[in-house]
Amino acid sequence: MSHIYDTNAEEHWMGECLRLAKKGEGFVSPNPLVGAVLVKRNRVLARGYHKRFGGRHAEAECLRRAHGDLSSATLYVNLEPCSHHGKTPPCTDFVIESGVRKVVAAMRDPNPIIAGNGIRKLRRAGLEVVVGTLEDRAKHLNRKYIKHITTGLPYVHLKIAQTLDGKIAASYGNSGWISSPDSRKLVHRWRAEHDAVLVGAATVRIDDPELTVRMINGRNPDVAILDGKFSIPSNARVLRRTGDRRVFVCIGTNAAKAKKGKANLLESRGVQILPSQDKDGILSLKKVLKTLSEFNIGSILVEGGSQVFSQFLHEGLVDQLSIFLAPTIMGSGVSALPSALKQSATNGSQSVKHLISQRVGRDVLLQGFFQ
Repeated sequence: MSHIYDTNAEEHWMGECLRLAKKGEGFVSPNPLVGAVLVKRNRVLARGYHKRFGGRHAEAECLRRAHGDLSSATLYVNLEPCSHHGKTPPCTDFVIESGVRKVVAAMRDPNPIIAGNGIRKLRRAGLEVVVGTLEDRAKHLNRKYIKHITTGLPYVHLKIAQTLDGKIAASYGNSGWISSPDSRKLVHRWRAEHDAVLVGAATVRIDDPELTVRMINGRNPDVAILDGKFSIPSNARVLRRTGDRRVFVCIGTNAAKAKKGKANLLESRGVQILPSQDKDGILSLKKVLKTLSEFNIGSILVEGGSQVFSQFLHEGLVDQLSIFLAPTIMGSGVSALPSALKQSATNGSQSVKHLISQRVGRDVLLQGFFQ
């Protein structure tokens, strides 16, 4: 039996799912962002989205709000319903028991535990399932989840704020404020939307940042510090407990042995010390990322400094690049990408895809993707 679908209506309601799903950003990781809309005769019966990790999934949240005969209703959801027991029961069971006979999903779930099983279970129960509506938009929304669940590594978003001549700080080191207040507010929003913020030891020693969310309402991300030689001061502001966020200091194995007392002191304050393979104090970034992933960190905002930027870029570990260009010339100063680290481990140049630009206050923001 053939079916004729109203593509415009399906895209409209899927767009509503994506907007709902976005509301969970910063609260549901390492789970995906999911929204659901239940529609009957072009009228919304119920909406729902995944609000927090461990809470109800979008489908369950939506269907518990609906009443009456749902056999002619359609459930729209931006990700294939889960079919396994996790922190909550399978969403496929809720859908089947609700009486809904049609489900429109934007994409299959790349999680190997699910990977089409939810769709097959629904179809075996006699439901009509349509997959692929606004799929590209759905994949972009959940790009952090997709990277983490398919590779075991966090999604890496690298942010640089620089002058027109490529400087991120004055020659004496302190960066001051290069970007505009509007740009800084946007970065605070990004902090709230990522699982962790990562900086190098030099940034902690020179700038003594807090790395909290202050210019918007949002939760503070975890913090990861790359410190192969374990040189950061024990009284750095970023090491202080702020709410429930975790602080990880990634140090070299040699430094861990030589400075065990310092490590014990910080651990007594709740800081987590993560020894990792290093070469002359330079950590293996891939090993660091793998370790952080084991702590359920699925996305990282890399904020500095120049050697950290260079190492991430030249080891090919960046998924998203954001560069704020301030309308100033500094002349002498610290370059965003020092020439000493320009030998690429990827054996060639990297192409930035889907490059976009926009004005943010007085700055220009350039954004692109590597994957």
